[in-house]
Amino acid sequence: MGEINQCLKIVFIVFNSLFTCFGGMLIYGLIKLSSSNYEMEGIDTPSIIWVWVFAICTVLISLLGAHAARTESKCGLKLFAALMGIAMLLMLFFGIAGIVLKNKEMEKFRDPETAKELLKDNEKKKLLETLQGHLHCCGWSGVEDWGPDVPSSCRCTSSYGAGCTSSPQGSSVYSKSCGEIVGDYVEYFMKIGLCIFFGFAFVAMMGLIISANMINQISRHDRAGTPAFAMGTY
Repeated sequence: MGEINQCLKIVFIVFNSLFTCFGGMLIYGLIKLSSSNYEMEGIDTPSIIWVWVFAICTVLISLLGAHAARTESKCGLKLFAALMGIAMLLMLFFGIAGIVLKNKEMEKFRDPETAKELLKDNEKKKLLETLQGHLHCCGWSGVEDWGPDVPSSCRCTSSYGAGCTSSPQGSSVYSKSCGEIVGDYVEYFMKIGLCIFFGFAFVAMMGLIISANMINQISRHDRAGTPAFAMGTY
């Protein structure tokens, strides 16, 4: 015992304890959500399962790291470092995939063909009309999507001010398109997701560096305690 720098050990244990608490809070939130009386559509989707997996893995790996540092277990720290390396690569992979997906989704939102597809389906058309009333927008790509039949949900009152424009029929409608507003929301949440992925990749990298440093300290101590063999005389 005593091979690892005490200050580094305390920082590492606190670091892992915080993530144990974070994982525990996630698990608690998931349990509360599953026991809620409210029926939410899509609650049993694979995404919820992945959150469960993430939360449980966070708790187990952080407990492993804290225990390995406290007991100065070289094997435990090596396992923790390996898991941190895998986690870092996974977070980077998902982050880069998220960037590619974000660019594709933004292209899709700006594509005029998306508006045509929406207006072909009556259910989607009704949804668009509902969005127009809530988001103060008109059409997916603009008022032109509706042609001569501009719905009342597009109508803009004088109190809305600069957010109004004139339609080809002369009526006052919202100047922003729903695709533009929804696209902004999607891009915003995607950016948050990317920050989370790259943030966890950085945290995993720090865990890998610190655990590797502690492994090196234990190895150095072990080498220092090994008696040197005297060379034979001839």
